[in-house]
Amino acid sequence: MNPERTLLLVGATDETVRKAHDLGLSVLLLQHPTKVSEEQNRLAAAVEVVDFTEWEQIEPLVRAWHESPGFAAAVSLTEPGLENAGRINDLYGLGGTGYEVTARIRDKAAMRRYVAEHDPEHAVGARSLKAREDLDAFGAQYGYPFIVKPVDATASIGVMRVEGPGDADRVWAEVSRLSGTRTDRVSSLFVLKDFLMEEFLDGPEFSVESFSFGGRHVIVTVTEKFTADGHFAELGHAVPARLSDADEEAIREGIRGFLDVMGLRDGVCHTEVRLTAKGPRVIEGHNRIGGDSIPELVRSAFGVDLVTLAVGAPFGLVEELPDRPQAHGGASVRALIGTPGTRVESIAGIEEARAAEGVISVTPSAKPGDDVRVLKDNWDRLGLIAVAAEDTSAAIRRGAEVIREHIRITLAGPDGETVLAQPSEIAPRENLLILHRNPLEPFPYRSWLPDHTGDIVVLAARDKIELAGEKVPDGDLGYTLLEVFDDFDAEEVDARAAELVAEHGITGVTALHEADMLRAARLRERFGLRGAWHDDVVPFRDKALMKTRAQASGIDVAAWVQARTADQAREFAAAEGFPVVFKERSGFNAIGLRILHDEASFEECLTEVYAGGERDDVLLEDFVPGRMCHVDGVVRDGRVAMAWPSQYQYDLSSFASDPGPRIDLTLDEDDPVTARLLDLAERVLASLAPEGSRLRDHAFHMEVFHTPDDRLVLCEIACRPGGAKIREVFHSLFGVHLGGYAVRADAGHELHPAVRRGGDAADLPKPRHMAGQLLMMKRPGLVRELPPVPGHDWLDGFWLYAEEGQVIAPASGSSDFLAAAVGTGPTRAEVDRRLRELGEWVREHSVIGDAS
Repeated sequence: MNPERTLLLVGATDETVRKAHDLGLSVLLLQHPTKVSEEQNRLAAAVEVVDFTEWEQIEPLVRAWHESPGFAAAVSLTEPGLENAGRINDLYGLGGTGYEVTARIRDKAAMRRYVAEHDPEHAVGARSLKAREDLDAFGAQYGYPFIVKPVDATASIGVMRVEGPGDADRVWAEVSRLSGTRTDRVSSLFVLKDFLMEEFLDGPEFSVESFSFGGRHVIVTVTEKFTADGHFAELGHAVPARLSDADEEAIREGIRGFLDVMGLRDGVCHTEVRLTAKGPRVIEGHNRIGGDSIPELVRSAFGVDLVTLAVGAPFGLVEELPDRPQAHGGASVRALIGTPGTRVESIAGIEEARAAEGVISVTPSAKPGDDVRVLKDNWDRLGLIAVAAEDTSAAIRRGAEVIREHIRITLAGPDGETVLAQPSEIAPRENLLILHRNPLEPFPYRSWLPDHTGDIVVLAARDKIELAGEKVPDGDLGYTLLEVFDDFDAEEVDARAAELVAEHGITGVTALHEADMLRAARLRERFGLRGAWHDDVVPFRDKALMKTRAQASGIDVAAWVQARTADQAREFAAAEGFPVVFKERSGFNAIGLRILHDEASFEECLTEVYAGGERDDVLLEDFVPGRMCHVDGVVRDGRVAMAWPSQYQYDLSSFASDPGPRIDLTLDEDDPVTARLLDLAERVLASLAPEGSRLRDHAFHMEVFHTPDDRLVLCEIACRPGGAKIREVFHSLFGVHLGGYAVRADAGHELHPAVRRGGDAADLPKPRHMAGQLLMMKRPGLVRELPPVPGHDWLDGFWLYAEEGQVIAPASGSSDFLAAAVGTGPTRAEVDRRLRELGEWVREHSVIGDAS
């Protein structure tokens, strides 16, 4: 036996011994009497059956083995063996992690003290629990709730939450009961001795699987952890975690910092962390692999075998990992849980489940005759199933499917009634409220949210549905609730929305119409929901604030004034000259916008606008000549991730007088203005939603003047998808629907995989072709004839918003259409030609006569 190729393992599973053996290593195994197996005896060169948690018992064995046959490394991947493996490394100078580092990582109290001393910025309040009065003192200092837990245990054993001063007696009684016990149902080899009080950390929980190479910490993955209120049992895990790029990077950097502070330089580590409002905070660390099949998930999703790395790295038998291994799929482990008070009657379908598609492993932990306990910690679960799929969400769903389709753990109650064990409910239930001031047909929320399992509650505007020629639905259209209001601006709508947030446990609020952006933001803020709050949205709605912030960032805007009186308006017109533009400070859809070309029309407007006295809700702007361009796109984690510019071939304010087609075209990639507009969009968004804003994932619509002297002058920007058929044009360009993206972001779902966090404008995705929209505005009268749907293969969509025999009113805004179409082509010029020909054809086949 070659000592340079001999590994001493302090405790091990069959898998660990097998993988060391497969690397060509000779294994010396110290194994606990309750853990030894025939497989270990067969594969290991020598096995000593001993309580390896007791140094006095294993030291003479270790010394004898070091004399003969000798060994070059000592490793443990099981919690009870870590400290003694560290002692062996120290005793013989083997490298690897020593006792001091291992002990301060493992001992939760020592870890808290060490971080407080060496990294106070990331410290968490903690104190040792010695007496009943310590609970009161800690609560008075750190507030309630707070956590009590053993300093030396795993699997959430003995973890308790102190809800308030009145809860202290209960917790102290439980601490007293547990102290000095191993508990009768736990495979842990530890005696519970000391307990720790910790500041409560609020936020989602994750674990981080890492491997360190001489101080270079490779974060293999962040693992999503699923828990539930009322207990500390882990209901499942999934990799890679579904996180924003910013949150994931914060966790990665936080764990690298933690490992540096703790002094860990080599080997595997499993670190548990919560993502709090102040950033990631470590719950506890373990310089071993994670439990609950996490190594199997990592191997499936990343192709990284943490066990082989751990036993092979000390001998140079494995290659070092790159800094950021890439996942090629998703994997999840899900718990089986039962009804407390029942008893396990039978277990069936395990082999059938193991053979099912995507299944990595099935591990039942219950056996017939076991009582089903109230779920408190991991030992109260009935089993685990690990599965792989194309992504994380699919793996989570697949685990539940396999349990329901194949596994039959029958539980019998005291009355003889039987039930089956069920998959744990690990995905948080998301309930969405939609404020919908639009027609219904173009907004298929259900198809945008195919993975949404929670409630979808819709409040809709009757006039917008009828204006589009739609029938107001009788039922709920498949939503949890659909309520239609005659006056969508009434206080009744706000009151009802607030009621529904409480009734349905709403977790997300979304709105796609400009008039409802602040309303949705106020609801989120009132109820503490995720997403943008009032102050995050108001720069996009208040044009005075918008222009002020943009100017402060060096962005060109037209001269403007918030004219409170007619005299202030006159002063502005005298200084800037005609034409001037009057608009509402929070207007939309060009409603109320007026371009005044001379003094007579200007004075007429002043008489009307200021008839009631001073105003603070109107702006005057200098008229900017040139074509209006717009940039539409999506923002991912605060950066433009996908966007493209277009140019209106018409005046927005002429919606009431345009008899023919209004054409809007994307700009060619080689158009010199394209890159400039994309860069401007990034700059404008940064000025209005700086770092720290809650507005992180959303769609946007920016309008910009391109002047005859080649300036780009910001007109306005909205933090929602553009109107008309801009959403459909963008979908044609990139396969991403702006409305669907915005709604998924507000609902808390995974975003489109094609949308990655952006960098420079030059790095943004390029469209698959050029596209544009054709809009025909309504004219008043009786609709006598409308065109059929054309069959051009370049047409991506055609819509009619009236019916023959219907009497319609004139267009009341820039989105009041008779017909619309989206067309595509290889170049902007070709799209222009196609849409203009189509527009003339629509006009020829649209007959609107005198309503009388």
